[in-house]
Amino acid sequence: MSVPEMKTVDIGGGETISYRERGGGTPLVFLHGLGGRSESWVTQYETFGPRYRVVGWDAPGYGNSTQPKSDDPGIAYYMDAATRFLDALGLDRVHLVGHSVGTVIAASFNKHHGDRLLSLTLAEAVTGSGAEPEEARKKAVAARLDELDEMGAAGFAKARTPNSLSPRATTELVSRAVEFASRMNVEGYKKLFRTLIGANIFDEVAPLKAPSMIVAGSDDRSAPPAMVKEIAAAFPGIRHETIPGIGHQIAIEHPRRFNLLLEQFLNAAAKKAA
Repeated sequence: MSVPEMKTVDIGGGETISYRERGGGTPLVFLHGLGGRSESWVTQYETFGPRYRVVGWDAPGYGNSTQPKSDDPGIAYYMDAATRFLDALGLDRVHLVGHSVGTVIAASFNKHHGDRLLSLTLAEAVTGSGAEPEEARKKAVAARLDELDEMGAAGFAKARTPNSLSPRATTELVSRAVEFASRMNVEGYKKLFRTLIGANIFDEVAPLKAPSMIVAGSDDRSAPPAMVKEIAAAFPGIRHETIPGIGHQIAIEHPRRFNLLLEQFLNAAAKKAA
């Protein structure tokens, strides 16, 4: 499978966002997680491109997107950047899929711009650590940043990435995931990690204005099914699904399982809107 070429768009304020896209028609937009980028969604571009305009952004500080000026930008900043990104592409109403910390950004988008959603998918949603004591959050940030500085991107990826996959993941898949993670933009990762530690998805809860789904991975250690269930309970009416046999790498670990579930959900959302 080929990865669409990277493009860049000016979103105003001296900032640009890099992204990839395939197809045409109704927009289907993906917001990656902490360890992802626009390149994450290879099978999603391939699967949904024939029927949708599939767009995957690089969050500020990722890919060729402008680095946030602040070291701790906050969810509101990333949500605003996503809004300006959609505006710059002329995308008024979209199917929005967030993964991991991307779910917090997507939930915030629903809170502030829910009327622009055709559907909302929260894939392996995380709570963030914003409800934890400040001292604990500072320690978590310091520990992660020290680890990155000491190991470098390659060493950090080798140490951390296997834990983001199911214990049943193949050696080939683990190697591919580690290689992908080793090409992270360290500065952008640090800023989004600080934001995740300070975030609380429950602060972003608002009534759902479009068909919505939340998805867990049965073997996910970053967003365990119990955590996803708790988040689902905060969104009355949301469809709650669990995909067997995957960890936190929903885009690459048995991607057909996620793609089939998402396709069924999008088809149901389209029928409801008709």
